Amino acid sequence: MKIDNEIKNWKDYLERKFSDQSIYTIDDKTNVLSNGVYNVTAKGSKTEISFIYPDKDWLTIDDIQFHNSKVNGWSGELLGGNGPKRGKFNQENIDYVNKVLETPLKKGWTCTDYSLFGKVFKSVTREGMKPKVGIKILTDFNFGCIGTILFPITFLINIGIEIGLIGKKKTSIIKPMVE
Repeated sequence: MKIDNEIKNWKDYLERKFSDQSIYTIDDKTNVLSNGVYNVTAKGSKTEISFIYPDKDWLTIDDIQFHNSKVNGWSGELLGGNGPKRGKFNQENIDYVNKVLETPLKKGWTCTDYSLFGKVFKSVTREGMKPKVGIKILTDFNFGCIGTILFPITFLINIGIEIGLIGKKKTSIIKPMVE
């Protein structure tokens, strides 16, 4: 999608990209100070794309993320999170956002959740619907800073779960929002 006279900011871009109300549902909470999120879902899909904290003129947006309530994994911060250059409304960023949105909209994605003692240890999100082939989008360790501090132990736990010695591994395939 190219910037033209009708598309002057991110809001115009989103309204045009997701204009088909027979497919998409929009939940615009950008006017709620504690929320500030513009969510898009496709009817029949549990995947939600969130456009986070646009400025008042919609000329910058802090981040874009997608997630699905069926899994623990998510996309991570796709627009750079608080990086003013990354979120500015310009043709370079529109092209990047179009590329990013291909995964939840057209390609689908996989999430592999690794559990240890009944708790999710980590989640790996990959592009496409083939879990071992797709480009890795995000590895999310659910132990936060402790996982980094205890890296050697975390590394060993990871290997143990991967080869099936300890814990469990569950892979979920998330279909594209629009098929």
